[in-house]
Amino acid sequence: MLQIKVSYLTSAQLDQVVAELLRNYGKWRGAPVRPPINVDEIAEGYLGLTLELTDLRQLLGIDDVLGATWFDERQLRVDESLEGKEGRFAFTVAHEIAHWQLHRPLYEMEKVTLALFPSQPGAKPAAAIVCRAKNRKSPAEWQADQFAARLLMPASHVRDAVQSVSGNIPAAWAGLDASRKAGILDSRLRSFAGDVIGAGDFSNVSNEAMCYRLLDLKLVSDQAHLQAGLF
Repeated sequence: MLQIKVSYLTSAQLDQVVAELLRNYGKWRGAPVRPPINVDEIAEGYLGLTLELTDLRQLLGIDDVLGATWFDERQLRVDESLEGKEGRFAFTVAHEIAHWQLHRPLYEMEKVTLALFPSQPGAKPAAAIVCRAKNRKSPAEWQADQFAARLLMPASHVRDAVQSVSGNIPAAWAGLDASRKAGILDSRLRSFAGDVIGAGDFSNVSNEAMCYRLLDLKLVSDQAHLQAGLF
């Protein structure tokens, strides 16, 4: 497996890359792109990749693997443990698409100087990128998660859904910041995220993913911040 050294990307740059992908995908399909974003079609139809659900844990010998990308083979694989878990499955596919879009060019450059090909005749090429549950803080994995959130939950559509749920009333609750610092998703936030998912037809997005997207877009806030802004 290649350890890719990724370039720093700002939030604005990630927004731009995802917006371009969605724009080009919309032109390819000949219709505006709206949630639920069909990441399977983006991968297999628009990008021309092979998407496979398989026992990655057995294939790679890694007990917490979620997805993997084979650049040379144009193949994305998702572990079969995510079958039936629509939100997690779609996010993992979007995450692997991110590696394809963001990190494949870096892989191609690395390939010029590194021996990445099987040394034994007939051996199967190793995955260029393996995504594990415990490795979410590496720069490449962070970028892929951010890309996936933007792909499945475009900001404009999330804002429209929030507007339809709460109108002009700010979504704010006391103790929200404390809950987030403690690594807990507030039950009121989860309930609101569920309403936003329903209003925006984000049917392939998990409640947890929507909670974090709302927080990142600052569409929900702690009551204390709202009150401070009144003075």
